[in-house]
Amino acid sequence: MSLSSADIAHLETVLAQGKKPKVVFTDAAGQVAGRTGKVVALDPAGVDDFVQVAFGSDELSFSAAELRLPAPGEGARRTPAPRQRSTAPTGPGLLPDDPPRAPEPKPAPKPVVSERKPVTEPETPAPEAVVKKKAARPRAQAAKHPELTVTLTYEDGEWSVAATRGARTVVKGAKVAHTNALTMCQASGSDEVNEVVSEVVEKIRSEAAEEAARLRRQLDEAEARLAELK
Repeated sequence: MSLSSADIAHLETVLAQGKKPKVVFTDAAGQVAGRTGKVVALDPAGVDDFVQVAFGSDELSFSAAELRLPAPGEGARRTPAPRQRSTAPTGPGLLPDDPPRAPEPKPAPKPVVSERKPVTEPETPAPEAVVKKKAARPRAQAAKHPELTVTLTYEDGEWSVAATRGARTVVKGAKVAHTNALTMCQASGSDEVNEVVSEVVEKIRSEAAEEAARLRRQLDEAEARLAELK
């Protein structure tokens, strides 16, 4: 998971309130993955690393792919369970005295027998296992976003265009005239695009022709009623 456009808008709202929202570093951030930090500034000026995060004594810039919002309850401090006090009574005279015990008989002394231990060669210590530590993984490069993406969409009889710059949406659902939309499609120079657009244009023409025929029938009926009233 990484920061979406909605998450970035949420961070901007929280920063505008004078607060520093908390974020979690993803695996794309390298050796700091799993740690948390606080967003101190956002500078989406067309660069990838536009989120400035403070963690520990450092303050660095990261991209949206290297950060995510914490899950509900993630990072909350746990309250230690209270200690249970002993309910046993204390002080002299509160516990019954133990009954006197009879003295245990002392064991008879064992005869000392000198044994001759065979001389053995010193054991050769086993070689210590060599533990290879993985080198710290350097900070991974964030996924590169295209500098500008323009999308032309046809839906419900209307054309619209959207544009994104990096991970930030610049234009969303701006309406485009039919003639301008066809000009944009023809400028692509792609046969596949022209074929798909031709199908869409044919559908538009068919719907327009049906609408024109319906209006003509209504006009003829209206004129016929007017003729009857003369």
